[in-house]
Amino acid sequence: MDSEQKTLEFGEWLAHSLQGGDVLALTGDLGAGKTLMTRGMALGLGILAEQVTSPTFTLIQAYESEIPVIHVDLYRLENPSAIWQIGLEDYFTLRNIVIIEWADRFLEILPPDYLAIHLDHGETETVRHVTIRGTGPRSLSVVTTLRQSSMIDESIK
Repeated sequence: MDSEQKTLEFGEWLAHSLQGGDVLALTGDLGAGKTLMTRGMALGLGILAEQVTSPTFTLIQAYESEIPVIHVDLYRLENPSAIWQIGLEDYFTLRNIVIIEWADRFLEILPPDYLAIHLDHGETETVRHVTIRGTGPRSLSVVTTLRQSSMIDESIK
């Protein structure tokens, strides 16, 4: 993707493949576009983009829509016990879509079936590469749907 706008549009497009119960694990360096991608997904789910900010200090933000979106940032957490203290596991229900930034810090807290999305900086400051991988039946079906679209390339695994 060669612009912030395309990252936002990709997230919006991706949202149309999501349903309640989906968990998305976003990884990548600072500034790779995790929050921007989340903002796009929120747009695709009917949430105003300006409502979506990085929950680095609040840790969890909930956005109301037809399918509630739970936006989590694990960047500041020191250990897995802190995750249980904030009650993250309570959000892993068929009612919510849970998007977790910095998920690679605590992969052990993720349910067995999640969509792993890794964002990398590209050749220039605005270029980003996205790799998407499913880890279970539901997330693999999302990947299959994405592969059938003309908007993606071989980075979808």
